[in-house]
Amino acid sequence: MARGGAGVGRLPSGEIIFVPFTAPGDLVLVRVVERKKSYAHGEIIELLEASPTRETPPCRAFRECGGCSWQHIPYSLQFETKVKGLHTALARAGVESGTVPIDLLPATETYHYRNRIQVRGNPATREAGFYRPGSHSLVPVSECTIADQRINTALGRLLEEGYSRFKEPFKLEISLQPDGAIRADWNERHAAGGFQQINERQNRALQAWVRAHAGAGGLLLDLYGGSGNLSLPLIPEFRKIICVDSSAPETGSPGPNFTFIKKSIQAWCGEDDAETPNGPVVALLDPPREGIGDLFNKLEARLSALGVSKVILVGCDVDAFARDTSRFTRARYRLERLGALDLFPQTPHLESLALFSK
Repeated sequence: MARGGAGVGRLPSGEIIFVPFTAPGDLVLVRVVERKKSYAHGEIIELLEASPTRETPPCRAFRECGGCSWQHIPYSLQFETKVKGLHTALARAGVESGTVPIDLLPATETYHYRNRIQVRGNPATREAGFYRPGSHSLVPVSECTIADQRINTALGRLLEEGYSRFKEPFKLEISLQPDGAIRADWNERHAAGGFQQINERQNRALQAWVRAHAGAGGLLLDLYGGSGNLSLPLIPEFRKIICVDSSAPETGSPGPNFTFIKKSIQAWCGEDDAETPNGPVVALLDPPREGIGDLFNKLEARLSALGVSKVILVGCDVDAFARDTSRFTRARYRLERLGALDLFPQTPHLESLALFSK
């Protein structure tokens, strides 16, 4: 398995080919759809001989819907592939990770874990479902096998409401709130009800990992912190917490030692240091998918000026995470520990974690 999701095989010529929806041990007839200098991409025409590792996907829309790519793969192989992919990405970025302790945090629920889905409905045809990959072509579905069952239970009722409310095609976002209530948003931007991790059980595992390694101290900087998902549980541990994000709440504070700053990290990096930390300073970084990128030097300079002695890095894209990890090690931060946490079973995505000291 390739970490991007495809099975890896060889053509009769010996050329390496990547074929989605294959499993190790499959014998397949494929069509070559793209050739690169040293490899090719293909698609299945026919499964000639199924691998013993192959499983029957529980979802009838699998391979058509753009959501899942690994329902035909045992979960143990999924997670093993993700962890290997993390080490491969780190090695390519010049980071030696073989001797670094790593916490493996596979999902405990591999189906029915999502607390939010988006479906598209068409009142004219009374059909609803998800888009096919890379298109606006609809795959009709009546339930989602990775969505919480409470969402699936509400789906039919809400679609009937949509068919009666709208004459044109509509977007329906269904989210399960922390109190168990179902929220419906019609034709709104993504996560209109506020961002939350879509896998609540694994989000608690993520919070626990951060809490275990952040320790305690004088100042915690939660950068790219959103609404404080990772720093709110640390309120009892730090004298002061500052959560910086362009999408942070504009008003209100969950405690006297917790401050939201609604500002981009780039703008925050350009400010003069106004903090006088009293005790150890810890930085918690959860950047967007593209990582810290070109902002790294300014951000690291600000962290150094504040006397940061510990950094926790969270990444949702393995390659971007590996690049940022390499930047920290080149800036003389010691990589103390890694974590591999699976928020998205049935997909190749992995949440990567790192603990640095300085």
